[in-house]
Amino acid sequence: MDGTITDPQNATHGGRWPGGRRFAFSVLDDTDGATVRRIKPVYELLYSLGMRTTKSVWVFPSRDRIAGATLDDPGYLAYVRSLRNRGFELCLHSVGDGSFSREEILAGYERFRVEFGAFPRIHANHSRNIDNLHWGAERFAWPVSVLFRILDRKAGAHGYQGHLPASKHYWGDFARQHVDYVRNLVFNRTDTLACDPRMPYPIKGTQDAVNNWFSSSDGHTVDEFCRLIHPDRIRALERSGGACLAYTHFAEGFVDGSGRLNPLFEERMRHLASRPGWFVPMTEVLDSLSRRGAHRAACPGYPYLLRVNARWALERIEKLARFRR
Repeated sequence: MDGTITDPQNATHGGRWPGGRRFAFSVLDDTDGATVRRIKPVYELLYSLGMRTTKSVWVFPSRDRIAGATLDDPGYLAYVRSLRNRGFELCLHSVGDGSFSREEILAGYERFRVEFGAFPRIHANHSRNIDNLHWGAERFAWPVSVLFRILDRKAGAHGYQGHLPASKHYWGDFARQHVDYVRNLVFNRTDTLACDPRMPYPIKGTQDAVNNWFSSSDGHTVDEFCRLIHPDRIRALERSGGACLAYTHFAEGFVDGSGRLNPLFEERMRHLASRPGWFVPMTEVLDSLSRRGAHRAACPGYPYLLRVNARWALERIEKLARFRR
């Protein structure tokens, strides 16, 4: 029988987190728009609070509409290297904004390995990059996949080819060998496991390129993030013994033009840090979940995927009504 999305405590947790911690909390910071000025105050706060999270980076300059610093910027490279040395995890959000060939992607991964000592274990597809892996409708169960394909076409999206061997953008074989986890669905709830308790897991039809998919909780901008970590929500997360895997853009309003942190964000992060949470990079949380779920069948069945996908669709509608995005 498939896992349930109504009793994540029984389905996934089964006890406290390492060190007797009552819940897990991590962040994957999307590098869109990131510069040292925009993100440094956030990471200095996290470091001072004893939190270690995951930051994505780009190797190559933007080729499309989204700007941001890359490893070609010496100051930015030095700063993200310092984060790595202080215990933060680094990964790639594709190798850059735009379309990249297989040769460029593999060169980008090699550059990452040279700079930071190893290939990244976690990956987040970027926007509408052609080289994305099994992105768009392909990761959804029918009929959610049909709805998503229609909306994607109306938005002007093209096909994604990172997993297609005949494409010049193909790198799925490399991802299969080196990347353990790829980001998938994003939910509005703080407890990510209440929405997708079996994660991380492979999905049939995508295993040629993606070893395991994982879900996250929506902290897109400072407004969504502050809502996600409201004290009432954190207390509920603590009671449930759950895990919040937040996906955010720390370059999106967390720091003002004068370099000051958003005061509500700082206040709520200090409250969060005072609670008995396990505050580690995202791959550590996913590894822990993988070990706990090792007894289950590798791929969840259609009924489970349909329930999770339907929930995602309803929460996207809720977010659109609340935040207009």
